[in-house]
Amino acid sequence: MSAELNDMNLMGCAPVPLAHYLKALGIFRVLAEQKDFGVRGYWKGDSFWLKTSLDRESLRSFFLEEYSPTPIIAPWNGGSGFYFQEEKLKEKDPLTGKKKKTGRRTQHTAATRAVQAILESKAERLTEYRKSLAIVKILVEKMGLANAPDKEEKEKLIQAVRNRLPDLAIDWLDASVILTTEKAKFPPLLGTGGNDGNLDFSSNFMQRLADLFEFENERGKSKGRSGLWLDGALFAENTDCLMSGIHIGQFYPGAAGGANSVSGFSSDSPVNPWDYILMIEGALFFASATAKRLQANMPGVLSYPFSVHPSGVGYGSAAESDEKSARAEIWMPLWEKPAGLSELKSLMSEGRAQVGARPARNGVDFARAVASLGVDRGLKSFQRYGFLERNGKNFFSVPLERIAVSRKIQVELLNDVDGWLDDFRGKARSDNAPSSVGRALSLLDLSILALCRESSNDQTRSTQAWRVQDVLIALGRCERAIVRSSKWAKEAFAKPVSLLSKDWLIAANDQSPEFFLAASLASVHGRYKDRENREFTMWLRSQIEPVDHGNFRSFDETLENDAVWSDGELISVMNDIFSRRIMMAVRSGASGYTDQGKIEADLGDIAAFIEGRINEKRMKDLLCGLILVNWPGVSWDYIERKMQSDLISPSASFALIKLCFAGRKVRDVSVPLVPQIHRRAATGDGFGALQLAERRLRGSNLPAAKISTKLSPKLTRRIAASQLFPIAEGQIDHLAKIVMRPNAIREDDQTEILRSE
Repeated sequence: MSAELNDMNLMGCAPVPLAHYLKALGIFRVLAEQKDFGVRGYWKGDSFWLKTSLDRESLRSFFLEEYSPTPIIAPWNGGSGFYFQEEKLKEKDPLTGKKKKTGRRTQHTAATRAVQAILESKAERLTEYRKSLAIVKILVEKMGLANAPDKEEKEKLIQAVRNRLPDLAIDWLDASVILTTEKAKFPPLLGTGGNDGNLDFSSNFMQRLADLFEFENERGKSKGRSGLWLDGALFAENTDCLMSGIHIGQFYPGAAGGANSVSGFSSDSPVNPWDYILMIEGALFFASATAKRLQANMPGVLSYPFSVHPSGVGYGSAAESDEKSARAEIWMPLWEKPAGLSELKSLMSEGRAQVGARPARNGVDFARAVASLGVDRGLKSFQRYGFLERNGKNFFSVPLERIAVSRKIQVELLNDVDGWLDDFRGKARSDNAPSSVGRALSLLDLSILALCRESSNDQTRSTQAWRVQDVLIALGRCERAIVRSSKWAKEAFAKPVSLLSKDWLIAANDQSPEFFLAASLASVHGRYKDRENREFTMWLRSQIEPVDHGNFRSFDETLENDAVWSDGELISVMNDIFSRRIMMAVRSGASGYTDQGKIEADLGDIAAFIEGRINEKRMKDLLCGLILVNWPGVSWDYIERKMQSDLISPSASFALIKLCFAGRKVRDVSVPLVPQIHRRAATGDGFGALQLAERRLRGSNLPAAKISTKLSPKLTRRIAASQLFPIAEGQIDHLAKIVMRPNAIREDDQTEILRSE
């Protein structure tokens, strides 16, 4: 009959800081391998839980009386305890003022004393440690190494150590350094081969063992405060008299000490030796995974568990420079379902995240993978850490954010731009890239992270659509940044943003007038002829960016005259675009204005635009994003909404002019194109524009009423700009009802109209 399992809350183990996360893994691994083989672990709230046959006292007793430390040895590092310092005389050099050196390397260091103490120890729990140290010491002596080896000797030493050490000590080697056919590589979790600057993890580990256990005692009896420190490490109990003057390194920035760490100018923060020991034991979980992933490495991908290149966005101190100076990002998995040792080893050995069909390369990629379930199943969330350069040139594992694992279908839309984004990111982060391009990329990454990080269950449909809109806007800004830096773009072979699928329209639809007006403009297109009399379709994108009309895959300098977009006032920009389209229609020999839109604007929204009740900045930003949609592949009225034309309609002044640029027949009549109507309205001449529009309609046997309303120049320009919005056939009939009168048109009226043209 199996023993009853206890659910034990290890309140001293939390996802943040990294030291406490690794400590949880260390407790679990050591316990599963040395004591309770059926133990399972899981995260609940912000602490780690064990499902174990042990109770609290038996757990404490195991670590204090039975725990056998894993041999942590790094002889390739200068501070590993295998190399003595050069002996110095008391006599000083008169020139330098420093003590003279004897040339003999015989002077002990704290590290060499730690190695010597374990070699001379009698504790049974250190048996494997003694054997491993003895093997390494002989190897170092045989190679004639008096100090830390250089690059070539280091790799020879690592290989020799790997060949001779017992299996128990190999995990540390696999977790801290990997030999490849090219060179030795260092997983970012353990610095550069098991050291962080001058801090050697292996030596620090041995020294902390000496703080906890009596080496001369055969049982390796725990020292006086070891039990109190263990209670603090496991259960977060208040613990006095922690050790100062020692370092925990990059894993716990809050305990690193230094200026402003406490009240006063500087201080050595107190450290619990158990925290350090169990943290290093936990890091060994990432051993076999590193070796396995190196076999299937791809360009631009870090070959270590849950490790990617840094993305300098998404946290308070983020900076573009972090992407160059940071060592890496590590995303630590959190799970709620109790898992055994083999399950966790399997999870860590996979240690991967997929974006589409490829591995995640950077932090933004990893967030996408988390949001699209491109990670191992059964996970609750990931805690994102960055090994960032802070406090001088020191690296700290900085907790950046936590992202829940839940499928967000909207994130999969980014697959459309995956190839382009990967290429653009490399170019935008190059040394010669303009700062504006780098800023545009950072804003895009921020918008992608915002889309990924929030749970779909906690969002309304409108909020989700806004997140997608923000990504669209950011993509549009990236393309604008490329165009504004045309010289750099040409030299870097920067490409336009890839065409977006029509699914973006559904995901970004927040039912706002700004969205529908921008979508209607982005879908505007017409057939024209070039100077060689060849027909082509011009979409609005080519008037915002000089992009090839045919496939939108490249920029075309010959089309720069068509691209009339500017970052100025939206009304002026829209009038410039419309004027250009009228000119091209005339040049192509068109008898009337025939441009249409796949998405037709609502007259109620147009009225709101003319009256200034629209967020024009948002609409303009959305337009630059929505032009990226593959509009030829979008069916008519692909996105639907309830029209408000019966409730709100634009003025008769708009109706009169719009019927001259309807893009369709008006009551079965094709209205000839009169550019002067829009030209006058665009300059603020409302009276002249209305007069010409009335005559043109009457000359087409459409009995338009005389509009006597006086228009301000500002309102007239807005009416002129609104002619760019495409409208549906039914709405054309609605406008005709507003301005048409049943009276007959006299013959002399037609003569007057023709003369005025």
